[in-house]
Amino acid sequence: MTGTHAGPASERGAGARLLMIEAAERLFAERGINGVSLREIGAQAGQRNTAAARYHFGSKETLVDAVFRHRMEPVNARRLAMLDELTEAGREHDVRGLVEAFLFPLAETLGEPGKPSWYLRFCVHAGFVAGTAARDLAREEWTRGIYTVRERLFDLNASLPPRIRDDRWVLLSSYLTHALADREMAMHYPGTRPVSDRDVFLAGLTDTAVALFLAPVSDRTGRLIEGSR
Repeated sequence: MTGTHAGPASERGAGARLLMIEAAERLFAERGINGVSLREIGAQAGQRNTAAARYHFGSKETLVDAVFRHRMEPVNARRLAMLDELTEAGREHDVRGLVEAFLFPLAETLGEPGKPSWYLRFCVHAGFVAGTAARDLAREEWTRGIYTVRERLFDLNASLPPRIRDDRWVLLSSYLTHALADREMAMHYPGTRPVSDRDVFLAGLTDTAVALFLAPVSDRTGRLIEGSR
């Protein structure tokens, strides 16, 4: 009897988890991580048991990671494929190629007019949650792509002072993620502002991200770093 019911029960559990992951993504995107309770996520996912989200995920941090994993696994696969292509072409440390490997797979999670997405806005909020995979890129297989992008960019900036190198990564990753989140919002609410052609938008975003990464360190910045040691 146990074997007869294990399959359907497991499928129901997986289905409930997915509904809660999708509800969490939307609610976290709209109201922030601290603005939503696990109880509310379960209710929004149609779970009659008010403790369903805590039962399946244990904590809000674990649920945040579950949302990341749900979206990041296909993003990571695409990113790793792009990184392999760069390596095969002898461009493994090409700045534009690495920026595109960060940006393009992530941009594929964007919705379209009439079919909104929430993942990019979720990322903006969830990236600050301590203890999640987004804060430790070497921890999970599904963050290996973004970890590799970061490490290759660090190699390119090896001559910079460590704090400038680290800041460049934070600025670059935040800039790209926030730009995509802003586009996601604009697509979610058509008519609030113009939304440019997708290919033009991504090409221009890549241009400015490369410029951000390659910006020279001014004499003034260098003096400030020296003076703070």
